[in-house]
Amino acid sequence: MTNWLQILIDDILRLSKEKNKPVSIEEIMKDANVNKIDAMDAIKEMKKEGLIKFKEEVQLTEKGKEKANMVYERHKAIENFFGGKEAHEIAHSLEHFLDKKDIEELKSMIKEEKEKIIDFEEGEKGIIVASVINEPKIISRIIGIGLSPMSHFRVEKKRDDEIIISAHKKLVVIDSSLANKIYAIKVGNESIINRTT
Repeated sequence: MTNWLQILIDDILRLSKEKNKPVSIEEIMKDANVNKIDAMDAIKEMKKEGLIKFKEEVQLTEKGKEKANMVYERHKAIENFFGGKEAHEIAHSLEHFLDKKDIEELKSMIKEEKEKIIDFEEGEKGIIVASVINEPKIISRIIGIGLSPMSHFRVEKKRDDEIIISAHKKLVVIDSSLANKIYAIKVGNESIINRTT
């Protein structure tokens, strides 16, 4: 199964938990910003895994409810951590990739100031903690290039329309509009580095 399909499945589980009732394909498409083919691919996989029953709407099985509770709890913990108007979108992005240990580390960083990657200067280092990207395929691509939550990076070069960073021993070029949607904590504080490596 591809990463983006797992992200979409998690989105459907969270949506079902939030609504506390069966959800339609249209609701899934709107919430996850996907087309009908993508939604149906996720539904087929969920049926295969025994997470749902499906006729005209997605209805969680007991197994599905258990998994939905886990996804929803991660989502709420992240949402509570960030607060503010963008918290829900940030939680959408992070809920797919963080386990309990990562959530606990994020909670311990609550007093640290978060900044958009675009606001980092050349040579500054950081740890990615969030994004406000809500499209599963884009999130999957970002994770694929090594920019997952809790990843360490360094800004190598800034240009008007892009930023070049090193992460996981490779250079990555990010469009400025995307770098404006990824949040990080600056590292210069050894205690932060030690907690996340």
